This record gives sequence, C-alpha cells and structure tokens, in this order.
Amino acid sequence: MDGPLHLFDCLSYPQTTWAKKEDDCDGFSCLAAELLYRWNRDCNPVLVTVLLRPIRYSHTVCVFSAPQGGLCFFDNASLRCDSWQTYGEVVAAISRRAQRLVCWDVREPATLEMLEFHNLLVDKQ
Repeated sequence: MDGPLHLFDCLSYPQTTWAKKEDDCDGFSCLAAELLYRWNRDCNPVLVTVLLRPIRYSHTVCVFSAPQGGLCFFDNASLRCDSWQTYGEVVAAISRRAQRLVCWDVREPATLEMLEFHNLLVDKQ
C-alpha cells in the first residue's frame, strides 16, 4: 500500500523508545539524538527525514558530526560512517533504493525546529 495512510506517523519521546526497546525509524532517531547530545554536545545531532517514492522507503535517521570528522548516522540500530560532508550526501545514501526522492528536511531533535528543507519537485525546475 502506498496511499495517504502511510503519511500518518508520530514521533516517540526518547524515554518511551528506551522503555519499550522498540519503535520505528523516527523513534530510534530521536533516542539516538538524545543519547548523543547527552554524551557530547559537539556531535550536533539532527534528524534527517527523506520522503521517497514508493512511500514505504521514506526514512528518518539521526545524523551527527563524527569525532574523526565528517558525518555519520544511525540507521535504526546500525551506525553508518563514510566520507559524507553534507546532509545532501547522507540523503543520497539513504535514498539509493527508492524510485524517486520527493523532499527532505533537517530538524533540531529537541524542538523539531526545521533547519533545512529541500523540495526536489521545485528544486529541479
């Protein structure tokens, strides 16, 4: 199913995900961001959400500045590090399996303040 019901979702508080020991990608991303922030604020964790087609490939990850430089991200329980320098490069890595990247955003985890938004339907015109 790829209809509008897949667009309905809500974020879990980090303490809820921690207590349940299960959640979806955005719940784990919020938990990872909170743990990273408490460990070392210089990691600057953010939530990156990509809206993809088919919609079931849409995903949220926690991206952070690695101590060795560059960016890493938590993809649910997996830590992924490469030579990424921008959020756009991380988005490209996440969206490889999808047919189409529709849009993506970067948010501050504690307040969900939008830091960046990229609408590929408009950006490509």
